[in-house]
Amino acid sequence: MWQRILLLGCMWSAFFMCRSRGQQINIGAFFYDDELELEKEFMTVVNAINGPESEQTMRFYPLIKRLKPEDGSVTMQEHACDLIDNGVAAIFGPSSKAASDIVALVCNSTGIPHIEFDISDEGIQAEKPNHQMTLNLYPAQAILSKAYADIVQNFGWRKFTIVYDADDARAAARLQDLLQLREVHNDVVRVRKFHKDDDFRVMWKSIRGERRVVLDCEPNMLVELLNSSTEFGLTGQYNHIFLTNLETYTDHLEELAADNETFAVNITAARLLVNPDPPPYSLPYGYVTQRDNIVYESSDPPRTLIHDLIHDALQLFAQSWRNASFFYPDRMVVPRITCDFAASGGRTWAMGRYLARLMKGTSGVNNTNFRTSILQFDEDGQRITFNIEVYDPLDGIGIAIWDPRGQITQLNVDVKAQKKMIYRVATRIGPPYFSYNETARELNLTGNALYQGYAVDLIDAIARHVGFEYVFVPVADQQYGKLDKETKQWNGIIGEIINNDAHMGICDLTITQARKTAVDFTVPFMQLGVSILAYKSPHVEKTLDAYLAPFGGEVWIWILISVFVMTFLKTIVARISKMDWENPHPCNRDPEVLENQWRIHNTGWLTVASIMTAGCDILPRSPQVRMFEATWWIFAIIIANSYTANLAAFLTSSKMEGSIANLKDLSAQKKVKFGTIYGGSTYNLLADSNETVYRLAFNLMNNDDPSAYTKDNLEGVDRVRKNRGDYMFLMETTTLEYHREQNCDLRSVGEKFGEKHYAIAVPFGAEYRSNLSVAILKLSERGELYDLKQKWWKNPNASCFEEPDPDATPDMTFEELRGIFYTLYAGILIAFLIGITEFLVYVQQVALEERLTFKDAFKKEIRFVLCVWNNRKPIVAGTPISSVRTTPRRSLDKSLDRTPKSSRRVVIGRSSEEMREMAQGSGSSSGSNNAGRGEKEARV
Repeated sequence: MWQRILLLGCMWSAFFMCRSRGQQINIGAFFYDDELELEKEFMTVVNAINGPESEQTMRFYPLIKRLKPEDGSVTMQEHACDLIDNGVAAIFGPSSKAASDIVALVCNSTGIPHIEFDISDEGIQAEKPNHQMTLNLYPAQAILSKAYADIVQNFGWRKFTIVYDADDARAAARLQDLLQLREVHNDVVRVRKFHKDDDFRVMWKSIRGERRVVLDCEPNMLVELLNSSTEFGLTGQYNHIFLTNLETYTDHLEELAADNETFAVNITAARLLVNPDPPPYSLPYGYVTQRDNIVYESSDPPRTLIHDLIHDALQLFAQSWRNASFFYPDRMVVPRITCDFAASGGRTWAMGRYLARLMKGTSGVNNTNFRTSILQFDEDGQRITFNIEVYDPLDGIGIAIWDPRGQITQLNVDVKAQKKMIYRVATRIGPPYFSYNETARELNLTGNALYQGYAVDLIDAIARHVGFEYVFVPVADQQYGKLDKETKQWNGIIGEIINNDAHMGICDLTITQARKTAVDFTVPFMQLGVSILAYKSPHVEKTLDAYLAPFGGEVWIWILISVFVMTFLKTIVARISKMDWENPHPCNRDPEVLENQWRIHNTGWLTVASIMTAGCDILPRSPQVRMFEATWWIFAIIIANSYTANLAAFLTSSKMEGSIANLKDLSAQKKVKFGTIYGGSTYNLLADSNETVYRLAFNLMNNDDPSAYTKDNLEGVDRVRKNRGDYMFLMETTTLEYHREQNCDLRSVGEKFGEKHYAIAVPFGAEYRSNLSVAILKLSERGELYDLKQKWWKNPNASCFEEPDPDATPDMTFEELRGIFYTLYAGILIAFLIGITEFLVYVQQVALEERLTFKDAFKKEIRFVLCVWNNRKPIVAGTPISSVRTTPRRSLDKSLDRTPKSSRRVVIGRSSEEMREMAQGSGSSSGSNNAGRGEKEARV
């Protein structure tokens, strides 16, 4: 019994194996007459899947239907039904040349899987139930559109133009995400369409100056399109064109670049990422292949994306068939189905729908059988997962890879860095940052040697650190960068970077919020603020009478008049007062005369000494004279202190330049006009600020006529100097310091406000931005940035008058006080002249009385004068009365003591000296009488 069962099992297994080995699966395919290369690829892949005949467990047998361009939907329906009548397990194709989806409808009604490998129209939602048996290995248009938008965003493009073929009905769906940006940002995203028979130059002319273009066209039109754009500068250096067609590699752009020397545009394209190891029976893309370091040139047509998709479509179906056969080996026979029977409501092939579900559920991850990367489909059979490679079509170097998550991974960074690139540095003429080197001009030098300045040295230091070549490009309009609200275009340095005419921009370029929306910046290389540039009156040498400036001329006249009047009146009051007549000899209780010390010269001396705060050895006695003197002292104290308080202010110029100390003071007056650069960072600071002082200053500048604004800093500096105090200019502190160093007639007013930073501007997403920032930080740490500023800001030849610090106590120099010294010298000289004159008169009297020559008398008296250690002078006979009067008072008092008391009398109205002379006269006469009387007695 057991032998029979075993024999029956062996016979059944042998029968099944023979049947399996000889199983033939018919598959149908549609190709047009001019698609022989695709048909050849189809047959090659089928043979590769079948393998050697001795190893075949199943065999795919292709049934191919060839179409003509004029064939319509009726013909394709007949061919599809004929294939189904022949028992095909799946139908592949047709390509996108077919204008009808009749094949998909026939397969859906019969349950036969339908696999497409070319771009097709993605039906509307209502038509999707009629395409349940169809799978398309070509990337879905919606996902492809998202990939393009992510790539453009990764480029950092904020302004670009989309150009596509108006005859391509699928272009709008392929670019829908980018086109939606135009609806939101119509000012930065433009759209241009073209037709195949159009003059492409008209289109390119309409976007002249555009530096970034998204171009969607067939590969066979690309060369013609780019050639026609050359005369409008679209293929020049620093332009960027992104090609969206996935088969751009089939049009050999390297030939266009080789034949055209002006073709220097930066081109990137997108293609479906494929397995780097192609199967041995397939050729890589293009005509030229390289194997084992040997280059082979093929005359065969280039391999396209459709070739790989046909390969993957067959591999996908074969893999799904093997999986279904493993689980349902007895149900993998394709039944004979007719289109008429299916249309009348008959049963469809159930395993066909199962195969479709298996293919839709295939991931393709890490599967080397597929040429393209990961395969995943949605419920409608659209391919939703794939990888896009961004590459350079001129040299075939891959740049980045986009994945379905929207992430972009950079590739081949080292290879890209090896490509020589000269960076264009946009700047503007404006010392000390950037200016022409006059010596280089005289020598007719060109290139970077023609320029000099802080920015030139800074870029040179950064280039040596990072390692790149550069060329300076001064902007034509000499502007920093301002957005035109009407045209929505940037000018100046920012415009050059946005238009891809420059790789970076450097000068006194301030980081602002508006500019950060258009470009990116490195770390700052200079920190600053805004201050006020004003005119400083030239230094004027003080006059000799500068010390008299605290009082006006009329004040000095009134002071002199007051001194003389007070002297005379005080003398009169003192002589009237009884208490001011005093005994000249205190020891003599019965004086013959009284003295009054308030003579004109004594009173004048006390009056002047009171003003000069000098002491005096005479003081009044009577109340009326004391009251008179006290009143004069009050006047003298006020006059002296007022002079002292105002002297420093009038002899120094630190606080005499005006009352404007800050922007608030400047805005609060209307005499002095002020302005700034129109559209510059300071202009935007005041215009965008909500602070009261800033808004007031901005409104005052707007209302000035003529305009208070300038086009650059040099114009502002010239206006300040020409208006000589009637105009002030708001500018950055660093530039202000430079011009103040160069011009002695300029000064800074007030503290700085509105903190700012200078940095290097670069395009969004620039890979070299981080390298520039690192280099700037290293230069700052080494102190090289400070050295550069000292080099270009300090003027070694400047000899400007240094203003005193208004916050410090000013030091008074000899120049300011020399008038006082000269007055002292003049007073001393006058005193000596008076003394010498008096001495000469005295010498003349001595010579007459002693009967000497004037020379001998002069020698005698001058010898006595020069003996400074001798303070006593004897009285000799014949001494003039002037000498006697100079005799010490004690000697005179003794002579008066010898005067008889009876002969003394007080004479009112006579001075003490007159009284002494009278007493001496009476004494002499009495003496002579006594002598005569004595002689007479002797004779007797």
